[in-house]
Amino acid sequence: MSIRPASILQLTLLGFILAAIPLALGLLNTKLQVDRLAGKVQQAVSASTTAVESGRLIAAQALNMERSALQYLVLGDEAILSRYEKQRGRFDLELQRLSQLPGDPVLAARLKALRENESRLYQRLLLAPARKQEEDTVLQKGEQLADLAAPMPFDVTALVSRESQLINAEIDALRKQLLWQALVLIPVALFIAVVFSLLVASSLRRLGRAIRRLGGGELSGPIRVRGPQDVRELGEQLDWLRRRLIALQEQKTNFLHHVSHELKTPLTAIREAAELLDEGIMGELMPEQAEVVGILRENSLLLQEQVESLLNFNLALSEEKLPRRQSLDLSALIPIALKKHELTLSSRGMSVSLDLEPVQVMGDERQLQAVVDNLLSNAIKYSPDDTQVAISLHKENHQLILDVIDQGWGVDQEDRLRLFEPFYQGKTPSTSPVRGTGLGLSLVQRYLDLHGGAVELLETRQGAHFRVRLPAYEET
Repeated sequence: MSIRPASILQLTLLGFILAAIPLALGLLNTKLQVDRLAGKVQQAVSASTTAVESGRLIAAQALNMERSALQYLVLGDEAILSRYEKQRGRFDLELQRLSQLPGDPVLAARLKALRENESRLYQRLLLAPARKQEEDTVLQKGEQLADLAAPMPFDVTALVSRESQLINAEIDALRKQLLWQALVLIPVALFIAVVFSLLVASSLRRLGRAIRRLGGGELSGPIRVRGPQDVRELGEQLDWLRRRLIALQEQKTNFLHHVSHELKTPLTAIREAAELLDEGIMGELMPEQAEVVGILRENSLLLQEQVESLLNFNLALSEEKLPRRQSLDLSALIPIALKKHELTLSSRGMSVSLDLEPVQVMGDERQLQAVVDNLLSNAIKYSPDDTQVAISLHKENHQLILDVIDQGWGVDQEDRLRLFEPFYQGKTPSTSPVRGTGLGLSLVQRYLDLHGGAVELLETRQGAHFRVRLPAYEET
């Protein structure tokens, strides 16, 4: 059974703790190593002080003992012998203290020689009364102490110097060890921190993708977000929101379908009545009456066109696949659209430049005709008088590229993100006196989705540049 963090906070804290563990271990090891070395340095300093002091005392004591021994050999006074024995005790104590220091061959040999010489000298002093008279009061080579102890301070200094060098070498080794420790532990801690940062960021990215899916209208599949418990709960709430949006979408579709059908019947009756009046079936109309009938007829046609746009949009939303598929030449649909807008183009002094290549596409003729009509109508509607609309059609990498470019005012930057939303109308001024429904570009996008194509607004210096991409039909 896997243990998952209950929240982003717990995941972050876990990552922080795991990243801190190697650093804490490194700090603990550093403290232990430094304490050990500090103890060793303190011990070495104490030993060095003891060695220097003992070396000085041994050299001085050896000289005093030689003097006392010579005096005793000459005078034979027991008080002098007693003084020598006291000096001998202190001498032995310092030799013991110095011999306890870390071994040095030269110093050890000198200490051994001093013990042997002193022992021979003491034996000679003990035998001196039995001889009654010393024939020779000169110390023999094996009995001398001062000359043998004189280099003792230099030997101790050399010993201290060697110990200092060893400690310096150990300090350098510890410095290198701590450096390697830092080079290993810091990347390990950073790796752990990066791993947990990626885990947190991954959960947030999955949540962001789910939100963008909802914002983009992708409501088909369920939303499941993996990660800590709080992220999964947010994913469940987003899925609830998705289901709610689907229900609202269905309600809106049903409402549009109902209203459109309810409006279409009385509008048809009004339009037919206006047609009958205009044709004089009910009698000759006065000029004022004919003008009113013309307005009634024109507006009923406009209203019927908008109702049919609602019906077409409603039908497009409900369709999951093309109602009809056939091979057709897309370039043949463009002159039909131009014919429909011929009067508007002529009245406004506008022209259309064509660069068409015969290309075949597999699709529904009615929907593709609506795509061309809406793009051309949109270009005319948002262009000044006496300008030109450029339409080009060519094949590129197994795709059909349809470009519609006008010389109008372009699309405001704030409108670009919502340009293809249903019922959205941007801030760009229109030359048409009648405000549209805002469904034209939404229908274009929906029809192209059903054909496996896409529409996009490209950057241009002037006007608007819409580009349509469709899979080309290639006969096998």
